[in-house]
Amino acid sequence: MSKGQEKRQLIFEKYITNRNLLIDNKLIDGERDIYICPICTKHHKVIVSENSLTLEDAPPKSLGGKANTLTCKSCNNTCGHNIDFHLTERLRELDNAKFLPNTDTKVKIKIGEEVFNGNISIDENGKMTMTHSKKNNHPIKLEEKMIGLKNGDVVDLNFLKTRVIPEKLEYALLKTGYLLAFEKFGNSMIFNECFNIVREQLINPEKRIYPEKFWFTPPYPENMEGVYFVCEKGLECLIAIFNLKTNNTLRKFGTILPSPINDINTVLDRLGKKFESEKSFKLEMYPWEQDDTKYLDNIDNIKAMFNWIEERKK
Repeated sequence: MSKGQEKRQLIFEKYITNRNLLIDNKLIDGERDIYICPICTKHHKVIVSENSLTLEDAPPKSLGGKANTLTCKSCNNTCGHNIDFHLTERLRELDNAKFLPNTDTKVKIKIGEEVFNGNISIDENGKMTMTHSKKNNHPIKLEEKMIGLKNGDVVDLNFLKTRVIPEKLEYALLKTGYLLAFEKFGNSMIFNECFNIVREQLINPEKRIYPEKFWFTPPYPENMEGVYFVCEKGLECLIAIFNLKTNNTLRKFGTILPSPINDINTVLDRLGKKFESEKSFKLEMYPWEQDDTKYLDNIDNIKAMFNWIEERKK
């Protein structure tokens, strides 16, 4: 068995054990010994099938994420292509626009009346190199222009039009926050109907389903990462905070996720009005000590969470 297969098996068994623990303690209902894909919610009794379970990176692996959960092959492929690409591409564009070391940018080069495809590379020492591939240009015209290029000739640079769709970039942030919440809470909360709106958005990225203004760039220390409860009355929700890393930069993001206590539209509306009136404010969040609070296998913590949610609903 490969390391990847071993990891899939361990994750598979961990979340099945979590589900069975919840059922045995009458905290949730349903079928035992199954793994539920957190995006499409299809049930899996085995890892390998027609739509096998695959390792899922949250955040995307290209942005420093790790595979600690599983999604079915269909969801993994579809979300990666339709959503994650836009986030990864945008952060790459931001780095390239600053000409940071170890970046590579495709450009259009206009020499006289001819336009060629080019590439600008910045090495680790900041040295810039422009190249033109014969494969991606008319080789004879390219050679003629290169030979005839003299000192003082004007060469126009144009960066390629972005392929990023802003809404899909947002949904990629939503997906990362949601999967981090699933990683932390497992079956105890994520399959509550309040998260249906998240799943519907991830499955249908062509239309707006989840409310706007759910993500932000928090001014927290680099080492603050995790999923937290917002405990203030009327604002109860989850906040997922995570770092996205490229070769050159580290950026922190936060996403606001639902809870069974409040409608997410109501929470975001209240937060928006609070920010408009106060400009800045503190939110009471729990837990600060992420590693000490377990919600997959510690039944006391799980019951305390369920009790807190029920109390806040009243």
